Amino acid sequence: MIDVWVRFKKFGLETKWVIECKFWNSAVPKEKVLVLRSVVEDAGADKGILISEAGFQSGAVGACKRTNITLTDFHRLKESSQEDLVSSLLHQIETRTIELKQALHNLYRVEQTKFFLIAKPRPGVDGKAVGHATAKLSMLEYGFEQVRFKKTPYPVRFDDTGKTIVAYSLDEFVDQASGVIREVQSILNSQQVAQTQQVKGTPNL
Repeated sequence: MIDVWVRFKKFGLETKWVIECKFWNSAVPKEKVLVLRSVVEDAGADKGILISEAGFQSGAVGACKRTNITLTDFHRLKESSQEDLVSSLLHQIETRTIELKQALHNLYRVEQTKFFLIAKPRPGVDGKAVGHATAKLSMLEYGFEQVRFKKTPYPVRFDDTGKTIVAYSLDEFVDQASGVIREVQSILNSQQVAQTQQVKGTPNL
């Protein structure tokens, strides 16, 4: 049973958290963490949060390592909620960046020549547009590397003159990176439509 189901959007991205509160007089055992992990997985949530004012047994602490489960109390939750939110959004954007890059890659086909392989755009696909979109994602990936190393400012994109646009905070980076994702998604959609039209023999409009 879920105590609290949190579902919200920020910067156009949806985030889902499962929160359970244990008002016990004793520390929460490992079994409760394992149950929450299962609930989070079944619900497709981004994060599970287990709140206890009496603390957690050592087994419970060990069971949440390297998972998307957070053990906390109300005071620490209030302090860390904004940081957790940004972290969750960063993870979603980075995952979407990888997915989009793979989808753009699929718009090319590899042909074997006499000496080497050549990647060519599929029929109907604008190779220049796809190349620009891929470059946007590559810059964004570099920005994520800088975020992980906490090296500000964080590069996000190039402007029309080739100058690097940077962000000076995580909130700003998430905001701008979300915009890049939306732009690339739009390019991907248009190229997929163009490819489909070409395959069907329908002229591009």
